[in-house]
Amino acid sequence: MNASEINPFADQIINEPQRLEAAVGGLNDRPLEVLLAEFDRLAEGPTPRTKRRLPYAHLVSSPQPGYGKSHLLGRLYREIQAKSIFVYILAIQNPATVFQSLMQAIVRELHFPPRSGAGPLDSEQSTHLDLLAHHVFAHLLAGLIENRIGIEIDTPSDTAEKLRADPLLAFNRGTVGDLWADWMRENFEKLLPFFGEALEIRGVSLHSPGAWLRALFHYAWSPFDANKRRYVRDWMTAQPLEQEEYSHLGMRAADAPDCEISPHAANELCRQRLADLGQLAGYFRPLVFCIDQTEIYAHQPLIARSFGMAVAALVNEVNNHLTVVTSNQSPWVERIEPNIEDADLDRLSRPFLTLQGLNREQARELVRLRLEAWQKPAGELTSFLDKAWLAELFPAAGNEMGARHFLQKCKERWARKPAPSAPLSELYQQHRDRLLAEPKRHLFEPDTLQWLVEEAALELPGLKVTRVDQTYFRVKWETPQRHCFFGFEAGTNWKRWEKIMKISQNAASATPPAKSVFFRTADMAVLPGAWRIADQFRQAQASCLHIVVLEVEDIAELYAAKELFADAAQQNISFSTTQVMSFLRDQLAPWWERLRGPVSAPPTPPPAPPPSDVSPLAGEVRDIVQKERFLSVDEVILKLSTPASRDDVLKACGHSVEIRIHSHPNMIVLQWQTS
Repeated sequence: MNASEINPFADQIINEPQRLEAAVGGLNDRPLEVLLAEFDRLAEGPTPRTKRRLPYAHLVSSPQPGYGKSHLLGRLYREIQAKSIFVYILAIQNPATVFQSLMQAIVRELHFPPRSGAGPLDSEQSTHLDLLAHHVFAHLLAGLIENRIGIEIDTPSDTAEKLRADPLLAFNRGTVGDLWADWMRENFEKLLPFFGEALEIRGVSLHSPGAWLRALFHYAWSPFDANKRRYVRDWMTAQPLEQEEYSHLGMRAADAPDCEISPHAANELCRQRLADLGQLAGYFRPLVFCIDQTEIYAHQPLIARSFGMAVAALVNEVNNHLTVVTSNQSPWVERIEPNIEDADLDRLSRPFLTLQGLNREQARELVRLRLEAWQKPAGELTSFLDKAWLAELFPAAGNEMGARHFLQKCKERWARKPAPSAPLSELYQQHRDRLLAEPKRHLFEPDTLQWLVEEAALELPGLKVTRVDQTYFRVKWETPQRHCFFGFEAGTNWKRWEKIMKISQNAASATPPAKSVFFRTADMAVLPGAWRIADQFRQAQASCLHIVVLEVEDIAELYAAKELFADAAQQNISFSTTQVMSFLRDQLAPWWERLRGPVSAPPTPPPAPPPSDVSPLAGEVRDIVQKERFLSVDEVILKLSTPASRDDVLKACGHSVEIRIHSHPNMIVLQWQTS
């Protein structure tokens, strides 16, 4: 079997709305028009637009699974990607830290460059947060120049106009040796009070204006200082900073979260950060939050309630943003909506945006797009779209059918036989392959990891799972041999880790003994740092403090489990959530044994993260797929100038939004696709 023999209708689920895919014209245009009109209310007119706030969030409701929720989000993304900060948010897990979860998802997106829909991903490019910071300072400085406050210049009007027209060019990303960049670096502290007054004049009331301005300045003026930029991201997500870290940002101790901050306090601080970020976004682009996989909340009433409260708070407290929530109709009406407070439900616009199915002409268009994408001869379109067959599916021109159901019919017709459901092992592998090619998912996702140890592990034999409400721990496992306490710390504050170390050491001497388990990913600082307790910490790692360092392949393996469960919860697949959980108990057996077993030897430090710019392999893979249009991963490997594994090629695909990945039982096909 080669790539040309792949059934063009095999893929029926859109897991990545931000990946490019041709859209069927006219399908669900009305919901899209409503969302675009709402966005235009935020985006019209010159910046700054600091006080704009929409009165409602919007729920996109699908009458049945497979009517195109993700397809609609993809169309929305393509329409506004160049003029918004588009954040795709998956299900949260901890009801006590919902705002921190939201802020973490937003900051992960802010630290990536905007995608124009073409060209390779290059993290040497300016990120969303770079652009936001440059626009804030360009507007603030332009106002000072025009009003001759704190700065005198010969051509105030021309200079102010240039600053506002292209802030990134004006400051040149804070490059040393650039005139304006150096001037800002030398005069920033002197200008800071004037910047604060300029914000107040605009009606911008931040909870910590000085800290915000320092954070944005040091992030944007340090484009190649990974540590300083990490300090800023940690500050934004309410992670405690050490004195040396917040001093690098020019902050005082009062500006940084306390090293013993509780989950509740961190959550409230992130709630404030969200409100502040919304005001600052008025200087750049509106924020768009697309909250997907809400069907998972049908199984978790407490999280559903917290989710509803969070959506209402976004509407009530955060300027310059649009929130879009998606859900299938049945779980929403029967199990999610009843768990949300009435006052919070009132922040959703009525009537909900209900999706429609394909009509006959749209079905014809979908077939044409699929066959063209796979470079099938034009004659095959005519023979495939037999009028009698279409008339059987759509007796009248106005009859409708869900897109996924229609694609299943097409898949069977193409194969000339009924198409059985793919086994769970194959569906799981598809998610793993796809996640390898998603750089944004290679980061620390505490909600996903908590779901694994709290939900996926629930019915493991010989294991009792409970949620705990402690400063450093969220989930507890009890086995006959030991207790395991799981925490999800993203920061590197040594005093905080010292507390964790001592708690772990004390618990290790109890009966039964206990250990603590924490996950780290390659984007995070290696533990321990240059701490005075580093030797003690390493000793604890060898006995009671289990630091699990996840490589990209590990992340794809673990996160794929949550994606598979989400598919079942959304009824995207023919398996129930119970069946998926049973499968995962077996599939992840090596992980369960590793996590519940004794602490192994301290891990060797992980290799340095790969360079953030486009690697030679990523560029070569991109060129091959663009030229060939579609081919298997094995065929790509044969064409490469240097040896590479399948996983290497999939990770390289993450640099090109035009490459789509199609996993099949015997091969993985890469397809070049533009909108």
